[in-house]
Amino acid sequence: MTIPSGSGSEVLRNASISVNNNNTAKVDFGGTTGTGSVRTSGNTSGVVAVPTDVIITVLNITVHGRSGTGVIQCDINWQGSTDIRIFNEQSLAPNQTYVYSDKIILREGDGLKLYNSAASCDWTINFIYQDWS
Repeated sequence: MTIPSGSGSEVLRNASISVNNNNTAKVDFGGTTGTGSVRTSGNTSGVVAVPTDVIITVLNITVHGRSGTGVIQCDINWQGSTDIRIFNEQSLAPNQTYVYSDKIILREGDGLKLYNSAASCDWTINFIYQDWS
């Protein structure tokens, strides 16, 4: 990764997934656009690892249970090899909201995975996208 030189951009962004049905999703940090979207486990398109010369600071993750009681969890895929659990099997009931507000720093090669076992959940991730390329 290039050492930040003072030139580059720092932009607030978000990503969301509506109705994640008992599934794992990966946040797509958008390559050069950094717009943020979420890819389900079967979708291999997009950039699910933080791009080169980019730092992501996750500000918060919000999950809302739409139907079905279940659990939610979040992992960082560290440098494409090891999953590090951020929160594990947090219980979530219908019409309940869980907010994770600790900051998470992701660097190039890292990924963010979201999972819910409830029948249906909505996820929102707010983050700062710093591009030093």
